[in-house]
Amino acid sequence: MANGLEIESILAADCGSTMTKVILIDTIDGQYRFVAQGEALSTIEPPQADVLLGVRHAIGQIEEATGRLLLDEQGQLITPEQASGNGVDAFVATTSAASPLRLILAGLTRDVSIESARRVISSTHALVEDMISLDDGAQREKRSAEARIRILHRHQPDAVFIVGGTDGGATAPLAEIAEVVALACSIMDGVTKPQIVFAGNKEARPLVAEILGGKGELRVVDNVRPALNVENIAAAREEMDTLYRERKMAHIPGFGGLSAWSSVAVLPTTRAFGYLIQYLARQYGLNVVGVDIGGATVTVASVIDGYFTPVSRSDLGLSHNVARVSTEAGIENILRWLPFDMEVTEARNIIANKQLRPTTVPQTRRDLLLEQAIAREALRLTLAETQQRWLGRPSAPYSGLSPFLDLIVGGGGVLAYAPHYGQAALILLDALQPIGVSSLALNVNSMAAALGVTATIEPLAAAQVMERDGFLSLGTVVAPVGTARKGEIALKLKITYHDGRALEMEVPYGSLEVLPLPTGHKATLELRPTRKFDIGLGAKGKGATTELEGGAVGVIIDARGRPLSLPATRGEQQAKIQEWLWGVGS
Repeated sequence: MANGLEIESILAADCGSTMTKVILIDTIDGQYRFVAQGEALSTIEPPQADVLLGVRHAIGQIEEATGRLLLDEQGQLITPEQASGNGVDAFVATTSAASPLRLILAGLTRDVSIESARRVISSTHALVEDMISLDDGAQREKRSAEARIRILHRHQPDAVFIVGGTDGGATAPLAEIAEVVALACSIMDGVTKPQIVFAGNKEARPLVAEILGGKGELRVVDNVRPALNVENIAAAREEMDTLYRERKMAHIPGFGGLSAWSSVAVLPTTRAFGYLIQYLARQYGLNVVGVDIGGATVTVASVIDGYFTPVSRSDLGLSHNVARVSTEAGIENILRWLPFDMEVTEARNIIANKQLRPTTVPQTRRDLLLEQAIAREALRLTLAETQQRWLGRPSAPYSGLSPFLDLIVGGGGVLAYAPHYGQAALILLDALQPIGVSSLALNVNSMAAALGVTATIEPLAAAQVMERDGFLSLGTVVAPVGTARKGEIALKLKITYHDGRALEMEVPYGSLEVLPLPTGHKATLELRPTRKFDIGLGAKGKGATTELEGGAVGVIIDARGRPLSLPATRGEQQAKIQEWLWGVGS
């Protein structure tokens, strides 16, 4: 409900660091439907320096497409919807345009309390500048209080997140950490003091408050590790989200105007995206992974066996943070995904130009495939942290092997605007490397975050639009798990189409095959893996029959092996990548 009125029409905006997108939802024949979308460059930077200008530009495109007035002569939103059909009943918004929250993590042990703190901030637009712990290990220079103070003074973070100790345990170690933070805050002259969030042993709260008294604003939340075998991060995660809204989102130019329009609080894009992934998993009882590859942030939100895991890398992206992807992944790892030769210098120049001019789009096939290669590595880096959460072992390396996934949802311009949908599917498969049988969908109209925030005011609208208009089905992927010699048969299959036509084939290990099954069509797929391979049924050689619906790509049989490996030499890599691109129709 908005202003006590029934909501029949909604404008939902997603304001990113590069692009601003707005969708119009309205009721048609008693059902909520997607009507139109507008898109414009974001206007948070000078000379405009007003996020609402980009929103108005995008709304203007919707007005032109629909002939419906949504803004009055002063550029203000017309609400509620008028009898003439002009205006809307509600407006909601998300944003990822604010800079990340810069944090110092302080705690007792890196493998326990600080790792819990990292899980707290994994869904927030945040960057960990450094960590301070009492078990600094080999980093002996950080063991002195003076060295720790220098860390805090050098970074001058937005917030210090203090964790450690189980409830009822010793308080002296936390007092030592608090004294370091207090001393650092006392010498930060002429700068805004960092917010201090304490989520450690509850018995230490009075002592920590006494030590920090007057040195900085202290907020206390539930202990993230009340017992060694218990993790409780919900309260701390909510506090970090609040802090991000107060310290970062609220300072976006024009944010006050955006908030005034909105029927509910403006949400961080990552939080709204997570809401939608949770809804999909709960509504249909699925294991779901959603990925969003943006210009400044890469997000992976997953629900595996009912457990929600949000991970956001606010230091990775394809425009503002593209150089960080190159540095962390390594330029050679990026170039291995190209079907042609590119010198390191050329790649670095393209990446540097994108960093300087984040709104530019690829102009040549070389530029396009380089951007897609960077997307694979950005997603792979984010998935490395995601899989650590899946496994529950923070130190476990990313093996490249995902759990069994029922649905994979991809989003971000590099996927939504790929010239061939097969390219988008291949990026997802190369990075996520799903196993078993999974459905692939594309957030082609960039609706995911918008629908996530829409659900907070009208869940039915989000549900109906998502089911009818929200995603483009790319098709189904079948990925047998096992090892064999290249060319040895991994899977035998038979696909029977709705008109009675049938196709039987043998799929050799190491290959990537696509079977045609257009959108709106159905087929029956019989799968018979050989004795060395499992198709997700928990037993090698066990077959199954499943009903499929078509998609923009079709049925993809990915028998390339898990984890995916590329040939050793650059020439062989290039030939193999080109073979895969041809295989998906690109």
